[in-house]
Amino acid sequence: MAQGLGVGLGRGRPACGQEQSASKTLAPGLRASEVLDLVKSLVRADSTFDAYPRLVKLGFENSRLQAKDMVAFGEAKDLIAYEENSSFVYALGARALGGSAGSLEVAGESREPAEGPRLFRRLIFLKPSILVVDDEVINPGSRVPARWHLYCERMPELKGRTGRIIEGDGELFCEALLPRKASCRLEATSKGDAESQSYSLAIESQENSARTRFLQVLHASAGGPQNSQVHSELITKGDEAEIIISTAGRVFRLNLPPPSEGAGEIAISIAGGKTLLENRPLPSGILPHGPEGSRLLERWDADYRASGPPAWDIGRPADELRRVVSEGAVRKCRAVDLCCGSGSDAIYLARQGFDVTAIDVAPTALGQAKQKARRAGASVRWVLADVLKPPSLEPFDFIYDRGCYHVVRDQNLAAYIETVRRFSRSGTRFLLLAARRDGQASQASNEGAEGVTEEELRFDFLPLFNLESLREIRLESNRPGTSPPGWSALLRRAAKP
Repeated sequence: MAQGLGVGLGRGRPACGQEQSASKTLAPGLRASEVLDLVKSLVRADSTFDAYPRLVKLGFENSRLQAKDMVAFGEAKDLIAYEENSSFVYALGARALGGSAGSLEVAGESREPAEGPRLFRRLIFLKPSILVVDDEVINPGSRVPARWHLYCERMPELKGRTGRIIEGDGELFCEALLPRKASCRLEATSKGDAESQSYSLAIESQENSARTRFLQVLHASAGGPQNSQVHSELITKGDEAEIIISTAGRVFRLNLPPPSEGAGEIAISIAGGKTLLENRPLPSGILPHGPEGSRLLERWDADYRASGPPAWDIGRPADELRRVVSEGAVRKCRAVDLCCGSGSDAIYLARQGFDVTAIDVAPTALGQAKQKARRAGASVRWVLADVLKPPSLEPFDFIYDRGCYHVVRDQNLAAYIETVRRFSRSGTRFLLLAARRDGQASQASNEGAEGVTEEELRFDFLPLFNLESLREIRLESNRPGTSPPGWSALLRRAAKP
């Protein structure tokens, strides 16, 4: 019996790891019972609940798969983006079948090096009972139709492109939005005796393409009149899908490029049109999760939802950044802004001709940044991610950090150093603006002080970088009379040994 996320090969049943024939059909799938179990968990969840292990098990692990049924998609290591919000849970995974997910980049970077069939899976759980499944099957050089399955224990009902499944005391509806040209049918699979018979709602693409996108909206209910309270509308603009999902109490708006091309955006409103969640990006990396992770994210995001901007958000590019650019110390190139906030520095770099990727963990900050960039006519690749666990990106020519290093240093210095190592290569310039602490002051006077000493900065970075200049500066603030002491360090990645 097929379970979890796998890639079945037509009606044949190859052993796990067997070379895939271009003449056979790629068929990702889910189990209805596991979707219903996750819905029940979310409905009953309290503030200590962590959806991560359950969602990963549902969509990205298949330890119980029988080898003869499917070639395994992968495990939790193939997960490349995750966020749990009070209103939704998001997960994205990618797998090069027969290869590793590590070569598949995110956030608009190249994903082409992998050969052979690939599968990208995006799951968005709109709390408490709606699941958007966005599976992209890529099979280069092949025009064999791809299929998608929702497996169940009892024969489903099918009306048009919507299936109804009864599992135990739960009821699940599945509406197929993409592909536009697809056949929907019910299938039964027998393994020799009646007790082992299972069923599936099968959706087969008729678009004859090497790239197939299966987009489904699943919603669970306890039966009765609630079934009519979920309405889905799909608007396609090129490859991008805009989905409007309406319930009795909320309206969810999702703008979703293909899972292989970017994260997309989400906005949520409630009855009467009042905004519950401003339009904001979905994650491109794995964000902190669980009770402690959620508290951390809320703390950072709340700074940008307040009536006024946080102290460090000065609404213009930092003086030191403008200085190194205007003096030619750093010339236009591929650049990344770590902890970009509401985007003033990233937008400045983009307007100077840099190819800019900007990363922050606060979705509200990035929502504000995207609006500012549109007004400024600047093109920036905004990435919602944790700099301590960022997505896989190609190395950059210039790394910029204003105020991130000295904050995360006490949380996980090793992870931060690993990020700048991965994002740099021989010759990469790195402008670091950080709070300064006097290393000669008494320990008592420095207790609780934020910042780093010169010795600490040198110790942290000189194994990887050469220090080209180090200046004592004052960090700009939007609070009158407040400009804390800081460092401006310009570093260059050392040549490889």
